[in-house]
Amino acid sequence: MIRPQTCPICRQELDSTAPADSKWFPFCSERCRNVDLLRWSKGSYAIVEPLTPEQILEEMREYPGGYDEGYPEIPDA
Repeated sequence: MIRPQTCPICRQELDSTAPADSKWFPFCSERCRNVDLLRWSKGSYAIVEPLTPEQILEEMREYPGGYDEGYPEIPDA
């Protein structure tokens, strides 16, 4: 069974038409959207496992353009 979409902040079930109609999707309200933005700005969301320099280089080699465009290519070591 497919579970209904819920707001990632308050876990309120969203209406099935929410993605098409809501300007706050995937949140249920402007309040929840702002709570999420505040958490991002405070650094509440973070990678919990420290990355080694080797892991960082591997990621950079796998995505030489970066996740956005404009990053310089990493030369092979």
